[in-house]
Amino acid sequence: MARTEIGLGFGSNVGDKIANIEAAMARAFDGVNIRFLAASSVWRSAPWGYVDQDWFANACAVGETELSPEQALAFTQSVEQEVGRHKTFRWGPREIDVDILYLGGSKVATQKLIVPHKEMFNRAFVLTPLAEIRPDLVLDDVAIRDAAAQADASDLEIIAEPWRPASQPLSGA
Repeated sequence: MARTEIGLGFGSNVGDKIANIEAAMARAFDGVNIRFLAASSVWRSAPWGYVDQDWFANACAVGETELSPEQALAFTQSVEQEVGRHKTFRWGPREIDVDILYLGGSKVATQKLIVPHKEMFNRAFVLTPLAEIRPDLVLDDVAIRDAAAQADASDLEIIAEPWRPASQPLSGA
């Protein structure tokens, strides 16, 4: 099966937010299920949806995978569980959230998964970090660079350098 690019969004607003994101990236980009390509800086953002909660740390990262959309969803949910996510309520506080933003050119619309992510174009905290690493990416006929430029990123600020894997097998290894 051919490898395809996958874009993931990471968010945390409980505990050590940056460490939670870094732990999730280390687990997600294990080189087996997803091979790491690039990660954005970690950005501080105001809560979205339910606003009566602590600020969030957010980042995006991209890799290559052979996982199907359904397999990718199961894998990202297992990453959340391993990092310590506890179910609360929609848009509520979380130790970690790992969203599939896109998976190559796949279009998926099921009860459990929508790809490209249905809220991505409404969220500066996704568009800004994604534009940092994939400005020329076009999803649903919209360039990420243009969408990020249109988004209100006034509450965003970089709080940590991009995560990098400790070691990664060479391409084709």
